[in-house]
Amino acid sequence: MEHKIAIMADVHGNVTALQAVLADARREQVTDYWFLGDLFLPGPGTHELVELLTDVQPSVWLKGNWEESIEQVLNHDIDWADASDVYLARLTEFLMENLQQGQYQSVMKRPIADNVVVNGLRTQLSHNSPQRSYGHELYPTQAQANFDAIFADQQDIAVYAHTHQQIMRISEQGQLIINPGAVGQPYSPYHKFMADQRSNYAILTITDNSEFDVAFRKVRYNIEAEINNARQVALPYFDLYAHLRCTGKTVTHDLTLLAEVNAANGYRSDAQTYFQPW
Repeated sequence: MEHKIAIMADVHGNVTALQAVLADARREQVTDYWFLGDLFLPGPGTHELVELLTDVQPSVWLKGNWEESIEQVLNHDIDWADASDVYLARLTEFLMENLQQGQYQSVMKRPIADNVVVNGLRTQLSHNSPQRSYGHELYPTQAQANFDAIFADQQDIAVYAHTHQQIMRISEQGQLIINPGAVGQPYSPYHKFMADQRSNYAILTITDNSEFDVAFRKVRYNIEAEINNARQVALPYFDLYAHLRCTGKTVTHDLTLLAEVNAANGYRSDAQTYFQPW
């Protein structure tokens, strides 16, 4: 049987983008879905994101570094003097208030890596590397040796996410390496490409005799509708999210800006009140 697999990652709370990608995948008549993590935050999507993914029954569902950061917040690993930690904590508060019972556990129990065999082709899947969900070692310009190291057990294909950039390259031995890009938060260091904020994913087709084909997809979605969605649900840091959706530029590490926004909106006090009784 030929398998036509939609590979998706890095939704980051963007409901409208995920809906558009899933609609495109249905039109392309995919037969399976692999999701590589970072479903939540900083966007407004919560329970509906879990429902959208659950409906398509992905055979691979991983968690990413943002899910692990959410777990750290819920374990009270928060530096309240760090504006970025406050940002994550206040957004996690919003997320937990809007997830339905059991949804958090269903996502957080997922691994950060997996292995599958499809029609004889062995595939290693991970959010970043198989060993950890975060880090810069697999950014596109990093050393070839970093990419060769993905193949822990001589797999034929390695698929990873995290960088938010669509990538196809090979190992030193010629094995295939794929990154589908980001559904909800595409990125490029090149300004002309950064202006293209269409959703990214990839389709991997594997025939019954182990032949394969990779198609990178870019899907338009209604950015203004996503911004309106964030406004309607009173997403914390709304103005920053609207800017992110229009430009692709994140603020996660802009400590000066986040400190100003936190102070102006009382976000640190809100999050401390929410998490301290736990």
